[in-house]
Order: sequence, then C-alpha cells, then structure tokens
Amino acid sequence: MNRFSIQSNDMDKVHSFFGNNLWLGSLKAAKNSQLLIQNNIKTVITVANNISLKLENFKHYIFTIEDSASFRIIDYFMQINEVIEEELKNGSVLVHCVAGVSRSSACVIAYLMQSQGWSYEKTYYYVKEKRLTINPNPGFKKQLIQYRNQLNWFKKSKNSLESIQSNKILLTPRNIQKSREDLIMQLIQNNIKSPNRRIESLNQSSTTEDKEIYRFQLAQKLFYNSLKDNNKKIDQKNYQQNNINSSNINLSLYNTIHYFVKSDRVF
Repeated sequence: MNRFSIQSNDMDKVHSFFGNNLWLGSLKAAKNSQLLIQNNIKTVITVANNISLKLENFKHYIFTIEDSASFRIIDYFMQINEVIEEELKNGSVLVHCVAGVSRSSACVIAYLMQSQGWSYEKTYYYVKEKRLTINPNPGFKKQLIQYRNQLNWFKKSKNSLESIQSNKILLTPRNIQKSREDLIMQLIQNNIKSPNRRIESLNQSSTTEDKEIYRFQLAQKLFYNSLKDNNKKIDQKNYQQNNINSSNINLSLYNTIHYFVKSDRVF
C-alpha cells in the first residue's frame, strides 16, 4: 500500500440528530447487516447507479445518481434531505454510494448545510474531518455552492416575509401577488409543454415533464401555505384567481421551497 494513501472505513459517523446518528459510507457497509444493526441503523439511503442491493429489515431508499460532473445532483438534494430528516427521528441513517467518496458525501454535505445553516466551506471540512476520503467531483462541488446560494436566497425571502408580518403590513391580494411573482421569476428555467395537466404522484416511469409539472403544482400550494403564518387569513379562491400564468419551474429550487416552507430550523 502506498504510504501516502488514506485507510478508509466502510462507514463513518458524521453527525447526531434526535439522539440518532447520520452515517456516511460505502456499498460494503450497506451490505453488512450486522454492522448496521450494531449501530442502530434503521434506514439506508443509496445514492448510486448500476448496483444491485436488496435489504431486509431496514428501510431502504434508492436514488439513481451518477458520479459524473455533468449530473444534476442538486435536483435530488431536497428530496434526500427530507428522507434523512424524517428517518433520523426513528433511528440512525446511513447514506452511501459505492465508495463513500463523491455522491454520498455531496448529499450529506447538502443536508448539513440546510439543517445547520452552515456555509459550504465549513460543512465540507466538517464532513472531511469525519471521513477523510470524501471528495465530491468538481461538478458536485459547484452545485453544492449553488445550493448554498439558493438557501441564502430563501433565508432572505423568509426574513422579508417575517418583516412584513412583524410590521403588521397587510397581506393584500396585490402584494401577495407581487411576492408570488417575485418568487416564480426566480424559479423559471425549464419549459413545460402541458402546464394544465395534473400529476398526482411520481414513479419510476415519470418523465422529466411529469416531474416539473408535479413540483410546480406543489410549489404553488406550498408558497400559499407559507403566507398563512401567524394566523394570516388568505382567501384560497382569490389566490387561485390571481395566480400568475407560468409553466416553468426548476426542480432544485422547488425542492428548496418545499423544505423552506416546512421547516423552521433550516436556517
């Protein structure tokens, strides 16, 4: 063995939440049922492609992610973050790829940036300290920085809404509409050919357009819900009538809205 090489564990404990631990590791760790049980791991999250893994007696989530600099891993961050957040309430969680170096480390970094409000640099070195071999590929690193910028934008937006509420500025249909337009303008990137279609759920056969429509629908609903904080009453019918006609949304930004609206501890 090269004396400068780093010995890698099958998995390493990165952080603790709700009395449980978030682990980062390799496919070898995910296949070791005894190791998982010993560490109270109830949920395994696979972020890889072209591997065969079937787990019994564990919750198992699979996200098909390529270790390629051009792959849009940012589109998966929020969905994975929600799974981690929820499952950590029930036991420890392992996030793994093949080697526990690039894909899984990027996902763990994204979760910690969001849940702890840390910068990319702080989070990267924090995770690096726990697992020395981590090294997200260059494309993933750029997307993690982009994701941190998105989180900062939503933090600013959240503070703006809180400022409106604290100053008792009336949330009229007009300024609700303006806030919504400002938000949607930040989301416009991908064209949807059939914006009037309704998508009730997503599955493995869902097309890219299906995913965009589904998340656009939820983004509108979630943004409406965010305006009801502090017992502000907004007429649903009026909201629908004044809804702007936009058929464009970016998946990763939708996902950020989703968590931004749901969680009070993101920032």
